[in-house]
Amino acid sequence: MARTGDEPMHARSALGLRLGLTIAGFVCWAGAAAVMFVIGERLLGTVFAAVAVLAVVNAAVVVRRMRQGPHWQPGRTTPPYRPLPPDRPQRAQASRPPTDERTRARRYLIIMGICITLIVLAWTVVRLYSVTAAVIMSAVAAVLPPIAAVVANAGWDRGSRPDGAGTTDDHVRPG
Repeated sequence: MARTGDEPMHARSALGLRLGLTIAGFVCWAGAAAVMFVIGERLLGTVFAAVAVLAVVNAAVVVRRMRQGPHWQPGRTTPPYRPLPPDRPQRAQASRPPTDERTRARRYLIIMGICITLIVLAWTVVRLYSVTAAVIMSAVAAVLPPIAAVVANAGWDRGSRPDGAGTTDDHVRPG
């Protein structure tokens, strides 16, 4: 697939595909909500209906973007993304120094250590006192791995050279 802009800074999605997936998601979530209401599960039915409403909101955003024209909807004839001129001057953002690989690895390991600790404590100690608390601890632990990945990858690109040939993490010598 050809680039449609200066990804990832101003990435544009294939809006037709996004609309199709949103409609399919709405049908699934609305159907699940209806089934839950029929069998008497009002709480789950309400949750599923709320997600279906979010799908409708997403579909409205996609349709609005589609109507805004080729600037928002890339195609084979659409040139690469060019930012619209700003209505007001933007202030300069201070650039942060690059984060080295060791710091990023340390952050990842700390978060994943917390994740494992939560699971082990939840099902060896906490469950003896409260299964609900153990389940909540497990749910928090389930959210931590993607957060750890985002934290570990934050800052890896700030040290890139303009030609994209390397980063400040090039301290590894060929062996």
